[in-house]
Amino acid sequence: MSETTSFSKKTCPRCQKRVGLGASRCRRCKYPFPEGRGPKPVGLALGAGFPMFLMGSLILFASDISMGLVVGATSMVVVGIALFFDPR
Repeated sequence: MSETTSFSKKTCPRCQKRVGLGASRCRRCKYPFPEGRGPKPVGLALGAGFPMFLMGSLILFASDISMGLVVGATSMVVVGIALFFDPR
């Protein structure tokens, strides 16, 4: 039984305390374990940015629209492009 518990724990490199295998921080010295804390992937978010960009550009392609609608659609395109990429 002691062999299975030794595999489910890891040792903190700073204070040498045994902590659980899934722990992200040491309870005693608050050392953050680097496992699973790698860089987050950067890519297309496709959340709220894509529909805003798409609707704003479709409104801009429409003919005979008011200046207020042009300004609103242009701001939708700019905000959509800013939200389109994931900032992580």
